[in-house]
Amino acid sequence: MFRLLIAIALCPLSGALLWVSAKTLAGVTLSSSSSSAFIAGVGIVFASWVILRYLIVEPIRPVVWMGRIARWSYVLGHEMTHALATWATGGSVYAISVGEEDGHVDLSHSNAFVALAPYCVPFYALFVVVAYRLLLWMKPEIGGEALFLLLMGAALSAHLLFTWDALTQVRQPDLDAAGGVVFSWVWIAAANALMIMLVLKGLFPESVSLLLRLREAVMLAAGFWSRVWLWSRPMMESAWRRALA
Repeated sequence: MFRLLIAIALCPLSGALLWVSAKTLAGVTLSSSSSSAFIAGVGIVFASWVILRYLIVEPIRPVVWMGRIARWSYVLGHEMTHALATWATGGSVYAISVGEEDGHVDLSHSNAFVALAPYCVPFYALFVVVAYRLLLWMKPEIGGEALFLLLMGAALSAHLLFTWDALTQVRQPDLDAAGGVVFSWVWIAAANALMIMLVLKGLFPESVSLLLRLREAVMLAAGFWSRVWLWSRPMMESAWRRALA
């Protein structure tokens, strides 16, 4: 019950962060001359997802293989993120199993962070960053910034789409383990919104004012609760007077 109340209290802030992160992405698209590769990566994955999911009635064999590889890759990243979150909190990972439709990881312990990490942390975007940094360390002259931005856009888009798919298609036991569906959805939405803004700030620092965006989200949430208080105060005072009469 306590976590449900926390989730309800944070709902406006979570929604405000989502709105602000969407505005940040739109602002980067319009204002940054170097964002075209990143936006292309986002668009390619999104268009492919829509086509494969909704427009192809009878998929041919290569398309079926692509879908199976994509689902297996998502499950692998999902379970690996559980494992990384467990290691980050001092736990142990005993076994990992990955299938096309689902997977499982045996852990020494779990908590809300471990349970929700795969829905909040873009595993393959982290992989792209690490791989690119290693490549630059080995060959500083190689460049490849446009390819890096393309892959980052694709990885981020895939994370958001597959996370949405996982949360809306089947009931995830991770949400119950973390403290309930409402509590988990609120934190997942807020974490992904923050993640989007942090990624955009890291990739396009001159085009994103992170503190300004965060302040905007806080002000939107505070404004919502102020309006709720102004609307509900007369009813609460009336109910209090009747209770004392």
